[in-house]
Formats: sequence, structure tokens, C-alpha cells
Amino acid sequence: MLAEERRLRIAEMLAVQRTVTAAALMEALGVTAATVRRDLAALEQEGVLVRSHGGAVSRTLSTSFQLSYEALLRQNREEKEAIAREADRLILDGDTLFLEGSSTVYLLVQHLLRKNRLTIVTNSPPILAQLQQGGVASVMCTGGELEKDTFYLSGTWTQRALSEIRVDKAILGVSAIDQGYGVWTARQSEAEVKKRITKAATTRIALADHSKFGRQSFAYVGPMNEINTLITDSGTDPKVVSEIRQLGVSVQVADVATKQR
Repeated sequence: MLAEERRLRIAEMLAVQRTVTAAALMEALGVTAATVRRDLAALEQEGVLVRSHGGAVSRTLSTSFQLSYEALLRQNREEKEAIAREADRLILDGDTLFLEGSSTVYLLVQHLLRKNRLTIVTNSPPILAQLQQGGVASVMCTGGELEKDTFYLSGTWTQRALSEIRVDKAILGVSAIDQGYGVWTARQSEAEVKKRITKAATTRIALADHSKFGRQSFAYVGPMNEINTLITDSGTDPKVVSEIRQLGVSVQVADVATKQR
């Protein structure tokens, strides 16, 4: 595991449990105490954590922790690519879509470039830039206030734009899912975007890799049954998948080992 990958994993652990011991990191990462000390020192310089005796404490509240966009694209990359391939099967020529600013949704776009007569609305500048490379019939951007670390457009302008449209399918990213309570995200501004587009879409499709389950985040989006289809990867606990299906949500599980030919 590269140093960058190890440090991303440490940040993720702190986001969930607030504190972590050096011994736990050595076991989870399979590295020596010296390597853990170097990684913690580097993350302390970045402002992610404060080192303590025998471990570290997060400097960010766990429920509002948000990785950078570049880090999100690297995180669980194979799983997200498998989910994107599965989501592509649900998109038909001629569909009108909303593509939310999400790293997994971003990976879906490369598949959509091969489709015909799509109309796409997005609140994501990276997705917008990717779409200009292909032959999508119509592309629109919501506008709004740019959240620079996640390249996500939100705020009053975004909400107003979403209140004035209707789409066949909304493709949504998810920060956290607690099957008993529903869907969560790291920021209230993102939760408002999800709520608005949920009302505007005939079909709501959520993309979430296995790391998103059994968790809550800062801002509540809504109950699970507001999602029509949930696509996850084969690393998700089958018991969790079964519980969500019992709520009336169609769950599709993408096999990470299966590559598109």
C-alpha cells in the first residue's frame, strides 16, 4: 500500500470513529510502528488530526468529514467502476437525466458518451467538462455556488433550477446509509440538492459502494424508500442488502471481479 493510500485509509478511520490507536493502525494497514508514526506526522501537518499518546484524534467532526474530490475518486475505485457499469445498463437512449456531482456518478459518464439522444442536467463542473467530449444531444448546468473542495454546485440558484425541471432519472451519490433511518450526506447544502431532485425525478437511482453502509452523516436526506433503485458492489454485507430490499427498494449488486469486455 502506497503512503497516499495508507493516509487516506487513516483519515477514513478517523472520520468514522474519531480516535484511533497506533496499534489498531498497524494491524489494519499491516505496517510497522515507525511507518504509522510517519503517516500520523504527515496527516497532522495537513491538519487532519492531532497526535496523542499511542494514537491520534481527528480534528474534524466525524459526521461532517468530507474527503477532497481527488481523494474520493481514488477511494474504492474498482468498486465504483463496477457500480458505474451496472448503472449504465439502466440508462436508455433518449432519457432525460440529472447527474449529481459525485465521484461514482463521474465514472458513469464515460459510458453515457456512447448513448444517443440523452438530455443531461448536472450540478458538477467535472461532469460537465467530461460531457463536452461526447455526442450527448443536450447538456445543461444548474449553476449555483461552487464548493471548491468537492467541485459541487449548490445553494439557492441550484435549488431554483431543480424546482423548474422534471427528469426521467436522477443518478445520485450517497455519503452514508443507515438502513433504519435512511440516506445522509456530509453537508446540508448537498442534502437540499438531493431533496429537490428527488421530487423532480420519475426514477431515483442511488450509487453507493460498500463503505457507505451502516453509517450516518451530518445532514439527513430522506428515508430509504424515496430511492427506487440502489446500486452497490459485492463487498456490501448481504444482510444489509436484504434489509434494504425489504423496505421496497430494488438493490442491484455489481460484481467487482467482472470487467466489461
